[in-house]
Amino acid sequence: MIDTIRVKYQKCPTQQQLKAWIRKTTSTGSGNVGRTVFIYNHAIEKTLLRFTYYPEDYSGLPLLSLEMSLPKIIFNNNYQMIGSINGAIKLANMMLADVPNVPKLDLAEGVLIRLDMCFNHQVGDAVEDYIKAMGNLDYPHRRTKHHRFEGVEYRAKHKTTKFYNKERESGIEEAYGILRQEITLISGKDIQKLTGEEKPTLLNVNKEMIIKNLRDDLEKLGLLEKSILTRDLALKQLCEEHGEDAGFYYYGLLITKQDKSKKQIKTMMEKHPRSLDRKLKKIRDAGIPLTLTNREEPLPPLVIDL
Repeated sequence: MIDTIRVKYQKCPTQQQLKAWIRKTTSTGSGNVGRTVFIYNHAIEKTLLRFTYYPEDYSGLPLLSLEMSLPKIIFNNNYQMIGSINGAIKLANMMLADVPNVPKLDLAEGVLIRLDMCFNHQVGDAVEDYIKAMGNLDYPHRRTKHHRFEGVEYRAKHKTTKFYNKERESGIEEAYGILRQEITLISGKDIQKLTGEEKPTLLNVNKEMIIKNLRDDLEKLGLLEKSILTRDLALKQLCEEHGEDAGFYYYGLLITKQDKSKKQIKTMMEKHPRSLDRKLKKIRDAGIPLTLTNREEPLPPLVIDL
């Protein structure tokens, strides 16, 4: 449900505490001296806590931030999903109380400036098949980056949606069969929009908004409640929906989409981009995502139920 978070406070470490921190000076890039920043990393078990302190932020006020994986500090792994946000805050606060060289912090009071929302899709031995198929999909106004057999990302400036092999990423056998879906927000404005709060905290995040955003991502990818079909089933379904002649045409376009980007296809067609979009919409209107699987059977729909 939630993985990595970053929260900020208007708090200052004491001068004695700062002796354990690493001092750095940022540069503006033009040769001028920028801001002073202090970095302090601490580990609880295998969980890295990263503290960053600016004596003055851009508004002239002190800023202390903490970034960490919330489930990792609780479960000592980040493949298990948190059931209760309130419970997670209480447990995390108990552990944070023992961290040396930092002010006393309450996660419930920190303003959220990064939030990772996630869900574990249990797909068994089909994890890599989903990843391969999803590498052919486009997310509106984002760039697709496919990491072979490891994962696929749909990137924007401050938002990223990822699907990846959690067992391979975590190195934990118990994570076998998990296709992790993860949304990363690294803009305070996006988190404000998500929660409807000017100064959002973890207490403003709930399961309902997480489910909605995860399902919205599947909808934009054309995967919500849709199976990823085999070639034979896709051809049959297109012919049933649009007739034999048009069905074969749209099937050819779908096959081309498997190894050509939309930009490449638009160049090949020498038509207005909207013409291609209308044709691809015909495929999606038939209930077919714009990708296929090489497995003998379709890949079942990805279902989110927290």
